[in-house]
Amino acid sequence: MTDALYFDGCSTRCHPVTVLLHKGVMVVEGDGVRRTAKLAHLVISEPLAHAPRILQMTDGARVEVSDRRIDRLLYKNGFRDHWVVRWQQNWGVALGALCTLLALMLSAYQWGVPWAADRVARHLPNTLEQKIGDAQLRVVEAQMMAPTRLDPVDQQRLQGLFAGLRRPADDHASYRLEFRHSKIGPNAFALPNGVIIMTDQLVMLARDDQAILGVLAHELGHVQRRHALRRLVQGAGVAILVNVMLGDVSTIVTALPTLLLDQKYARDFEREADTYAIAMMQANAIPLAPLADLFARMGGSAAHDAHDLTKGEVEGARHGTPPDSAPPHSTFFSSHPSDAERIARLRAADRP
Repeated sequence: MTDALYFDGCSTRCHPVTVLLHKGVMVVEGDGVRRTAKLAHLVISEPLAHAPRILQMTDGARVEVSDRRIDRLLYKNGFRDHWVVRWQQNWGVALGALCTLLALMLSAYQWGVPWAADRVARHLPNTLEQKIGDAQLRVVEAQMMAPTRLDPVDQQRLQGLFAGLRRPADDHASYRLEFRHSKIGPNAFALPNGVIIMTDQLVMLARDDQAILGVLAHELGHVQRRHALRRLVQGAGVAILVNVMLGDVSTIVTALPTLLLDQKYARDFEREADTYAIAMMQANAIPLAPLADLFARMGGSAAHDAHDLTKGEVEGARHGTPPDSAPPHSTFFSSHPSDAERIARLRAADRP
């Protein structure tokens, strides 16, 4: 027997009563109230540390019991909380469930989202990439580029050299190479519609056709692997994962972890494009040392790519300012692998 409060469900008045549980039956008595009900017919709230246990009757009346002994009395009369409730009360099980959830979330981030994004990107129409790329090209040309000042002979020579290279057997991506005079310094990037833009400043800084071909091969890798569209899809997937993990919080709070997680995908895409460039250069017996030297001179920021433009983050290169170029910038691009990693990989590719 334990003390409780009874509410009849028709008024706000509470009645101080005593509750007796015996053989699966609840007896409520006191302050003019006498009622009985089988436990099997009650809706019983889960136990909370600082809230009463509520026993709801079928007609809307309820009994609120603050005495924690009610849990033991319910158990003795055959009542069992739902297994989820019991798990919540068990720290070991709750901790295990949390660890399992985190493992699933990390697995989804590491493998699930990239796999899904790749499959989705393969089935999206090419017209979507064309529209995105066309829109980006208009913005780039209006805000960051001017007509090229390169000699038409040099343009045709570089166009011909790159067009004459053999590509990996599985590559069927179409592209269009454009030269522009840049307001942001030495740069090269690929747009989702297959347009590869190389700036005059990068051509002058490269000093070597082989380095230029290596940069173009890297950008063609982004086009072939549809990195721009895949990053858009993966970015949406990361945002969903972050919102699930952090719950209903402000956009400002969720933006930072989403950005940090998304940078990992950007680095993976850069590595994929580097792999493509290495394969293409090796297929044409072109050394990669000139490209490594170019990255070394520019601090690894010679080429920005379509996913950077998608985010609106076109940046200038740093070190060594050729004529008519923008002032050098000293920036570290967390969306790219480290300079040392990329340069070492390129140089290693030249070794027999």
